[in-house]
Amino acid sequence: MNWKSHNSSVLSFLPLLVLYIAVVLVFSSNVLEGDEFRHLHYAENLIHGFYTEADNPELLNGPGYPLVLAPFLAINSGFLILKLLNAIFVFIGVVYFKKTIEFFAKKKYAIIFAFLVGIYPPLLRYMPLIYSEPLTFMIVCGLLFHVFKLFRSEKLNRKQIVIISLYIVFLVLVKIIFLQVIGLSLLILIVLFLWNRDRQNIKIALVLVGGFLLIVPYLMYAYSLTGKLFYLGTGGGEILYHRSTPYENEWGNWFSREDVLHGNSEDFKPDTVYENLNQLSVNHRKIYVELEDLTFIERDSAFKAIAIENMKAHPGKYLKNTISNVGRFLFHYPFSYRNQNMAAYGYLIPNALILGLCILCIYPFLLNRRNVPFELKAVMIFYLIYACAIILLDGRGRNFIIMVPSLVLFFAYIYTNTVKITLLKPREEKQQTNID
Repeated sequence: MNWKSHNSSVLSFLPLLVLYIAVVLVFSSNVLEGDEFRHLHYAENLIHGFYTEADNPELLNGPGYPLVLAPFLAINSGFLILKLLNAIFVFIGVVYFKKTIEFFAKKKYAIIFAFLVGIYPPLLRYMPLIYSEPLTFMIVCGLLFHVFKLFRSEKLNRKQIVIISLYIVFLVLVKIIFLQVIGLSLLILIVLFLWNRDRQNIKIALVLVGGFLLIVPYLMYAYSLTGKLFYLGTGGGEILYHRSTPYENEWGNWFSREDVLHGNSEDFKPDTVYENLNQLSVNHRKIYVELEDLTFIERDSAFKAIAIENMKAHPGKYLKNTISNVGRFLFHYPFSYRNQNMAAYGYLIPNALILGLCILCIYPFLLNRRNVPFELKAVMIFYLIYACAIILLDGRGRNFIIMVPSLVLFFAYIYTNTVKITLLKPREEKQQTNID
């Protein structure tokens, strides 16, 4: 590693680190919300030597983020320290991203694009929360850097293969949906290898297989609890149930058990973003009550069965819900029973800009596809598989954060390597002179 260049990268982005710390200090609250309860609950379990109860396991997310939180909770560091970790995660991610762009573009472009990613509004939105998005951002950016570094070497760099495999494991442990993404990616690679035995495909296969092998211990742990192979989450059935909702006034976004069971109670106060949830309870409370006595695994299976029936009985409505899910993934809109406010623009404007620029890059990409690095195409396919998977499950604006580094990387490459912009000077008017 060029330490002089590394130190220069760190110093260039110190203003961003100051911004991140300021965001955490100004907007942090001592009142927990949403997923914060869940992450802290699992972290507390890890401190006591287990992840979830063996007699009735509840696996709502992987242990990646709770593993990071657990040591700090063990020493009673306080919630503010946990949130300041987000500033460090994102800062490291931005430095990684800048160094990735330097593989194919000048330093000045790398700094500009890295700064644009570093001030991405939805990323700043989750900075003061004990959510896994900042950590995931760092993992994604680190993964991009090491993938590009692997393919810049003519030889098979075993060290980089191991590092990338570790990043993939960490990604799966934080966002369990990537286990399915890895599986689908391997299937695509098998087809590509049978069609064209490119050595580059072998490199990608090695890191994916390496990541899969390293995740086996956790898969075995989950199997010991659930009795099911490749089963890492007990919350997917409930999400699919709401995704398949047949009611015209609902758009397929997930609601918590408390929202459904108590939404029609005068004493229940829903999240401030929601309007009255009486109708939600009317539509779904009966089913929730019927499933109340089941274990988490049994309830997950029951919700999946009901979701499949809804999809079969109301295919048109399921299509509408899927289109709505695309909107939630890209623009964080629409949501059922939710009050609309100006916060929606924090997702809509930057995401529309990123998507618009990437769409403009499609034509020059197709014209120059043979010259585009294999690793960039592989990364884009990997995250497009993720996008399709998350849209079928639970699309929302914060899930799009994972896509942002790869999309900006794609635009940065096309802009700096395949598009040539020239400014044409206006034609000089010919001066006519009259000769007497």
